[in-house]
Amino acid sequence: MSFAQQRAALPGNRDSIVSVFKSWTVQEVAPGGRIDAIRQLDKEAVLCAGRGVNRGKLFISEDKGISWRFLAQPVTIDITCIAETGNRNEFYILTALSDVWGTRDGGVTWKHLKTLLPANRNRQRYAASYAIMYTRQGSLLVTDTDSDGGHVYRSTDKGQHWQDMGAISHNALYRLEQTGNGIVVNGWHGAVYKTIDDGVTWNKMQQLTDTALFATEYLGMSVLLQASQAGTVYRSPNLGYEWDSVAHLQGAADDFISIGYGAAYYGTYTDGRQVYLTTDYGKNWVLLDTLPTVAGDWLDHGIRMETVDSVITLAGTNKGFIIRKAFHKQNLASALERYNGAASVITDKRAVALSDKEIIGSLVDIRALIEPEDIVTSQGYAYIPCRDGNNVAVIDYRNPRKPETVCILRDKDILDAFSVAVEGKYLYVLSMTNAVVSVYSIANPRQPVKLSALKVGGEGSYLPHYRSNYTRLRKLVVKEGYAYVTHSSESKLYILDVRKPAAPVVASSFHTGDGAFAALVHNEVLYLAGYGPGSSVIAVDIKDKQHPVITSRVFDAVALKGTCALAIRGQYLYVTAYNAETVWSFDISKPLLLKPVTRIKDAAMRGPGRIAFYGNKAFVLNSVNHSVAVIDTDDKGAMTITSFLQHPLLKRVYGIAVDKDLLLLAGREVSSFVVVSIPELLQKLASAE
Repeated sequence: MSFAQQRAALPGNRDSIVSVFKSWTVQEVAPGGRIDAIRQLDKEAVLCAGRGVNRGKLFISEDKGISWRFLAQPVTIDITCIAETGNRNEFYILTALSDVWGTRDGGVTWKHLKTLLPANRNRQRYAASYAIMYTRQGSLLVTDTDSDGGHVYRSTDKGQHWQDMGAISHNALYRLEQTGNGIVVNGWHGAVYKTIDDGVTWNKMQQLTDTALFATEYLGMSVLLQASQAGTVYRSPNLGYEWDSVAHLQGAADDFISIGYGAAYYGTYTDGRQVYLTTDYGKNWVLLDTLPTVAGDWLDHGIRMETVDSVITLAGTNKGFIIRKAFHKQNLASALERYNGAASVITDKRAVALSDKEIIGSLVDIRALIEPEDIVTSQGYAYIPCRDGNNVAVIDYRNPRKPETVCILRDKDILDAFSVAVEGKYLYVLSMTNAVVSVYSIANPRQPVKLSALKVGGEGSYLPHYRSNYTRLRKLVVKEGYAYVTHSSESKLYILDVRKPAAPVVASSFHTGDGAFAALVHNEVLYLAGYGPGSSVIAVDIKDKQHPVITSRVFDAVALKGTCALAIRGQYLYVTAYNAETVWSFDISKPLLLKPVTRIKDAAMRGPGRIAFYGNKAFVLNSVNHSVAVIDTDDKGAMTITSFLQHPLLKRVYGIAVDKDLLLLAGREVSSFVVVSIPELLQKLASAE
């Protein structure tokens, strides 16, 4: 029972990992119980709400859950959920009778906004409503438990007016969960439903079971968990589109709490009322213990708070306690790596630890850098698309020692922001899920102004590699008034005429044959890399934008598997293959003809991704082992790996760019932006040789 679908042997010591994660601190906040709703209001404040003998009472902590005080009792019935807005003074509560109340002064005064149901429509005597959410687009969503089909209600004016979006399920609905490019909802029908348009339309993703789904949690990195009343845990690796049953644990599911770096708690409310732990994004589970509160208590609902350097988990319990656990991020990551047998520190003699001398500036921004995907620079500003945040982070690094986030660009048309490009005073943003390219004026980079949005292609085909078709638009590059956009699930390349940025149009498109991921334009030639489907590099004659012609193709199902990045130095094209763990060079002295020259593979180079050049040195991201490879290249296309750069801020490093003497990097799992002085770095590397 302790382990579910266990590997042959977990590398770490079970007792050591259990002691780390179950060393909770306990505080009785609502004597007699029950705390079923808890949400974070701002960087410091956390709000929880009572049911049972404490029905209608709100308690607040203003020091990240260390101490608590009574705040208000706006109602005298059970509060089932809280919706935070990011504004400390504005939040909403939902009651067991489907009443919505709101405050705009931090809970001093309250306004009854709506009773969404004239009567409870649940025949099993559950509460009438369990979920309220304030979305990233500023809408309020509420679910009900109608036994004839759970409805979703939506308000776009802070609860003044509501629209019944209709029955989403065949039975009662339970919790809402933000998950990357959309929002999911579960419930008694045992199915998962998802919206990617802010709650307007909902689609059934998969029927997981014939029993109620209660616990739901998004872990980041596209992984979503659900668990059932029967104790089965389900895992989706792709934002909820497809699911696998991964464990069956004793007791009925109540809630998950994401911890970070693939770890999560899971609590049950029947049988032993125990807490379990995953350390690998839900694939395997280990039994921790019962709660250290009182007999018969269980973990009701919990949250994760994140700071620049720490993670704090907070959960309310059925008996009125708050349990708290704080982790330093670096210690948390190290403990998980040791236990999972996947240490990120490279022991190879070529490994070089970056110091403060080389890293001349950095920032960690947990609001703006939510899973950064790439970096594009222009005039001292970095434009970073962030997939999970559905945003573009704009960072001013003109003073490289003090980089500053100056804009978090969000818009309904840049859902799942995957790629950006800059030409002149215009920013182009690609939305993978929406299949939309948006254009912004960045005459003032701190205040981008939207000029247009263009739909590019459609949904495309189901891709077995991703087990979905949501991986649509992938990358774009812009050169001399034309944008080149790859569409993965259609295996097509679109050429857009953007000479009038306020009115872009599709000039032409063509099938690549082997998938389309990365793109690079050099003179009148377009080079393409096909990640999936396809393991290829392609050269395309684009002199005639209306009639592009594929002139050369190199395909290797093994050694080019996962081709994902391109760069040019001199007469050579350099290509990385993420899944094959290879880097290639191609002679393009005849630009329309690809001629392979050198291929390198190294045991210490895992997950090679994007490439950036500084003179003859290529910097290649290795996101699997959290490093940057330094590769010397010569005038014949030969390559030699000389070093691997490492630092805790490079945890799952995903973005890279070179601007003059600066190497810019973005870490996906630590929300980091790092500025490295290349002269200082080269001096360190030279002294190490």
